[in-house]
Amino acid sequence: MKAEVAVAFVGLAMMAISDSWAGDMVEASGGTAPGAAAAAAVVESADQSLTIEPWIHSSMPNRVRAKLEAGFELAVQRVREVEACGGLFTALGADGLEVLASGLYLPVDSYLREVEVCGRNSAAISRGGDVLAYTKVGSAPTWICRHFARVSTETAAIAVIHEALHHAGLPEWPLDRTAMSSVEITELVTDACGF
Repeated sequence: MKAEVAVAFVGLAMMAISDSWAGDMVEASGGTAPGAAAAAAVVESADQSLTIEPWIHSSMPNRVRAKLEAGFELAVQRVREVEACGGLFTALGADGLEVLASGLYLPVDSYLREVEVCGRNSAAISRGGDVLAYTKVGSAPTWICRHFARVSTETAAIAVIHEALHHAGLPEWPLDRTAMSSVEITELVTDACGF
């Protein structure tokens, strides 16, 4: 319980401090947190391979949780098996599986934030989609919008990888005028990861 409160407080404090979220558009496990440092469970399966499971806040709506879990599983598979997909993280000096394992997935924390960030905006209109999730560049928490539940598993996986790249340090336009746009990052992930 204390860990959940601490993670929620850290998330709220980060939102209060910075409005510089990378809001990302892609076409349209719960329990207590083991601690902010070790976000995902890494379980050794019978065949001796490691299974990475996402840490998802216990208040995540069930439909969103189910889609996030399915998308996360596919994202891990692509990062692990598709060299170019894992290479997106290597180019940032990171290990894709470690980045995925250290992510924290939280529901958008208020109706106002849902309207401001997750609804249609100028960046999303160009592709006719909505923002599905957002991550502050270089930070572990990823906030998941409610309509994430309505996308395909492939689209969920693309969004998970896209957000994990921000967690690994990939900047985004317009916050970084020299960086790729959200749409360009999504296209990069789609191509490199074989979606």
